[in-house]
Amino acid sequence: MSGELDLLSIDIDGNDYHIWKAIKCVKPKVVVIEYNGRFPPTFEWVLPYKPDHVWQGDDNFGASLKALELLGNELGYQLVGSNGVNAFFVRKDLAKGLFVEPATAENLYAKSLVYTRIVGHINKTYIGYPH
Repeated sequence: MSGELDLLSIDIDGNDYHIWKAIKCVKPKVVVIEYNGRFPPTFEWVLPYKPDHVWQGDDNFGASLKALELLGNELGYQLVGSNGVNAFFVRKDLAKGLFVEPATAENLYAKSLVYTRIVGHINKTYIGYPH
């Protein structure tokens, strides 16, 4: 496959960053990629490439939102949002001031909800973060 795609979604619990960086045959309009929300938005971190990586249910997976923001910029994409699990990017030639600025991890970070614990009952629920 080659050319332009509407959407590329990358969620493989490990080498996501490296896969996105390696894709050269298509130019998606939008990229959705899983990030490791355990890292604060200022922290640049990438799991070293491991072809046999299998996620063990721990914090050792993927890349921080900051690392993906920087990679996105390098590849011609603007970070436009995050939800605690996935980061959303739009190709810069299409974004053209349509999204929140500044388009940085610090401005668009959402804390990971993967580690959320729910406390309470059906009418009164609290969401707490264990860190």
